[in-house]
Amino acid sequence: MLQFLISNWLWISIALVVAASLAIFFLSKPVRVGLRTLGTIVSLGISYKKNTGDVPGDVTVDEITFRCGRRDIQANLYRPADKKRHPALILAHGAIKGGKDDRALRFGGQSLAKAGFISLVPQLENLNRLRLHQNDIDALVAGVKYLSALDCCNGKIGLMGVCLSAPLVFLAAANEDVKKDVTVITCWGGFYDINEWLQAVMALQYIEDKEAKPWKPRDLLIQEAPRWLVELTPDAGDRACLQQMLDGQKDRSTKSRLSASGQATWELLSNRDPGKVKVLWPKLDPKLRRTLDSLSPHTKIGKYGTKIAIIHTFNDDVIPWVESTKLLDAIDGKNIIYFRIFRHFYHVSIEDLLKARISNLHHVIAEAAQFYRYMYSILYQLS
Repeated sequence: MLQFLISNWLWISIALVVAASLAIFFLSKPVRVGLRTLGTIVSLGISYKKNTGDVPGDVTVDEITFRCGRRDIQANLYRPADKKRHPALILAHGAIKGGKDDRALRFGGQSLAKAGFISLVPQLENLNRLRLHQNDIDALVAGVKYLSALDCCNGKIGLMGVCLSAPLVFLAAANEDVKKDVTVITCWGGFYDINEWLQAVMALQYIEDKEAKPWKPRDLLIQEAPRWLVELTPDAGDRACLQQMLDGQKDRSTKSRLSASGQATWELLSNRDPGKVKVLWPKLDPKLRRTLDSLSPHTKIGKYGTKIAIIHTFNDDVIPWVESTKLLDAIDGKNIIYFRIFRHFYHVSIEDLLKARISNLHHVIAEAAQFYRYMYSILYQLS
């Protein structure tokens, strides 16, 4: 044996150096996070392909409740089936009927848990009705506090908001009670200024580089946005009259009972002229406008200092993609970890990337690679 070692010492030394180098390489944080990110995306793709409700054996799923003031918030908790401590990510659902039980969130929670991340998916009741409300921001803040107290959480917590939950995630992360506990957030398809977003819905156009561009919001949004504004109208008399008028009772006596701000609200809701929308918007009831501003990231930008990843899809019919570029421009550059406008899947439907054909294969591969980079940027901050 000694003779063998002496005669082959050079090759043995080379082998030891190679082995040590490989060990260092695979133990390095970028490689570890890269492999976990790849595992998450592959698991997610398999889940969409199989489309079953089966829970993997190495994942624990619990339906839990946590306190938010005087309320109980229901949530689904996905975690690795071990006794180790892990980073956590709150997944905030958008305006979808399934809420916390939506298929995409189930698949996402399970895939993240398989990769070693805890996922909390709270039920945000108002978003189910296409409404934004402070209660749902409070629920996300309470979710951060809940995760911070879990023995299985290592203290690194992120928030992911999609569509209408993206601005709520931003506002939750700016909350003084939890901002120090939030490591990273991601806003996927959200708005920066709620006023400009709603004006785009009313006028059926958005502004890009000072130029108006036609836009077709989805029909449900066109129907529900006016009703939401009526619900937010502080004057009870105006609110009742406006509701009747939305329901088709547009007689002169009903309109005559409106206050000046109520009449401006009705004029706003009953026309699509972009110029009039812009002129009428400042005439809305000041209390209504303050309520809207409290739900808008543009009012909290000075209090924000957390790492953030921002993505949007070019063909979004809920919130125009330019809203994410406004958010990008407003955020301190040192906090931006990723930004991209995707063009080859719809809204938040990443399963579109699984529908590759020869004609669009190069686009799908490019978008999938960028989606990998997006997920990597978030998981790296949490690792």
